[in-house]
Amino acid sequence: MLSCDPPSLTLNLSKMHRAQNHWRKAKHLKTKKGFVSSINGVSHLSRRAKRRLHFKLQLWMWRKRREKCRFWTLRAKKRACGINSSSCLSEKTQSQKSKSKAVSSLGCDTGGSEDTLGRQNCLLKLRESVSLSETFFASSSSQNRVTSTNVSAGNVTMTTAAVPSQQRDTLVQRSEMTDSSKHSHTVEALLSTDSDACGLTSHSKVPRTLLLAQRLDVDASSGHLTTVPPGEGQAANRDTDERSKVSSQADASLKVLTEDIHEFLEDFYRIYGSFIPLRKSDVLTHLKRRFNTDFSDRKDLIFPEVTKYQTAIIQTPVPSFQVVYKKHTLTLDDLSTLADQNWLNDQVMNMYGELIMESARHKVHFLNSFFHRQLMTKGYDGVKRWTKQVDLFSKSLLLVPIHLEVHWCLVTADIVQKKICLYDSQGNALRKVARNILKYLMTEAKEKKQIAFESGWAVSFDEKIPQQTNENDCGVFVLEYSRCLALGKALQFSQKDIPKIRKRIYKELCDCELHEQD
Repeated sequence: MLSCDPPSLTLNLSKMHRAQNHWRKAKHLKTKKGFVSSINGVSHLSRRAKRRLHFKLQLWMWRKRREKCRFWTLRAKKRACGINSSSCLSEKTQSQKSKSKAVSSLGCDTGGSEDTLGRQNCLLKLRESVSLSETFFASSSSQNRVTSTNVSAGNVTMTTAAVPSQQRDTLVQRSEMTDSSKHSHTVEALLSTDSDACGLTSHSKVPRTLLLAQRLDVDASSGHLTTVPPGEGQAANRDTDERSKVSSQADASLKVLTEDIHEFLEDFYRIYGSFIPLRKSDVLTHLKRRFNTDFSDRKDLIFPEVTKYQTAIIQTPVPSFQVVYKKHTLTLDDLSTLADQNWLNDQVMNMYGELIMESARHKVHFLNSFFHRQLMTKGYDGVKRWTKQVDLFSKSLLLVPIHLEVHWCLVTADIVQKKICLYDSQGNALRKVARNILKYLMTEAKEKKQIAFESGWAVSFDEKIPQQTNENDCGVFVLEYSRCLALGKALQFSQKDIPKIRKRIYKELCDCELHEQD
C-alpha cells in the first residue's frame, strides 16, 4: 500500500508545472529563433525591412496567443456557469439575424457574411440616429406631442405628431448644436414621411395626412434641421426659391464681372507688354465705364482676382514687343526702366521729348539727350548739322536734357525773354552747364544770322522746384519738368507722385501721345 502526504504531492505538481512551462518557453524561443533566422537569411531585404518583418511576425504570434487565451477563458466561464455552447451559438445567430434585419430596414447593404465592416457601419448609423433623435426631443415635456423613435429587436417604429410653435425654436437651437455634416443623412432617413421606403412603420393613431403635412426641411446653406408646420410650407418654398434665384443671379453677375476683368487685363497686357503701368484705379474706372456702376465697395473681390490673373498671364510674356514712333523704337527692356526705381535710359528720354513737341504743336523744341555730350566733346561743329532743318529762334522754348554720368538735369532757354534756366532735382547749381548752352545759342544765332539773339542773354538757377528724395528718380523729374514747362503748367508734384508719374509716362509712350493728368 502506497501512501502520499499532501505536501509532497503539491510539491511534485509544482515541479511538473515548472517543467512544462520551461518546455513551452524553450519551444517558443526555438520557434522564434527559426522565424528570425529565416528573416536574416533573406539577403535582398534591407536591415530596416528585416526589422519591420520581424516585428510584424511578433505581433502576429502575440495575437494568436491572445485569441487562444480568450478561447480557453470563455470556455472556462461557460462551463462554470453551466451554459451549453450550442444554445449560445443559436442565440448569437438569432441576434445577428435580427441585427441584419434592422440594418436592412434602414436601407443599408449587408453584403453577405464576409462583409462585416459594412454591417458595423450600418449599426453605427442606427445607433447615431437613435441617439440624435433622443437629443432632439429629450427635454420636451410629456404633455407635448413630439416625434419618438423606438428600436427593439431590429424593428424600428416611429410616432410622428405636430410640434407646438413654442418648441420650434428650441428644436432648431438643439439641431444647430449637433454635427449636421455627420448626422444629417441619418436624421433625414429616420424622420422621413415615406415609411415604406425606409422600412419604418407608423402607429395607426396618427392619420397619414398629418404625417404628409408634417414636413422637415433642411437648409442647404447651413445644414440645420427646422420644422415647417402645415400652411407655412408654401411660403418657405417661395422664400427658398427666391433665395436660390438671387444666389444664381449673383453667381451669374460675378461670372460676368470676372470675365470682363480678365478680358480687360488681357487687352492691357497685349497693348502695353507688361503690367508695369497698371494701376488699381484703372480697373475700377474700366468697370465703372463698362457697367455704369461704382465698384469701389467691392475692392476686396476685384483686386484679388486682378492679382491672380496677373500672376497667371505674366508667365507668357509678349514676344518681341516694340513701340515705334517716327524714328524712335522702344523695346520692352527700354520701357522696363520706368518700373520701380530704375534709371531711365536715353531712348525713353528722347521719345518722350518727341511726344512733348507734338503735344505743344512744335512751339517747343526738345534737343536729343546726346546733344550736350557731343557739344562737349566735338564743339559746335559736332552739333552744327543737328538743327539744319530746325529754326531754334522761331520756337518759344528750348528744352535740353543733360546727362552727367549718373545724373539727369534740365536746361531750358526761353527764346522770347532770352533767358536760360537750370532745373536740377537735387539742388545742384551747375551754372557751367547752363553757360555751355548759352555759348551754343550765341554761336547758332551768329551762324543763322540772328543778330538779335547774339547777345542779351541771362542765366538763372531755379531753386523753388520739386526735389527728389532718393538717387534714382532724376530722369523722371526731368521729363516731368519738361512736360509742365512745355504745356504751361505749374510744377505741382512731389516725390510721392513719382510712382504714378512713371506709370503714366509708360502708357503715354505706348499710346504715342500725352494724356491729361489725373
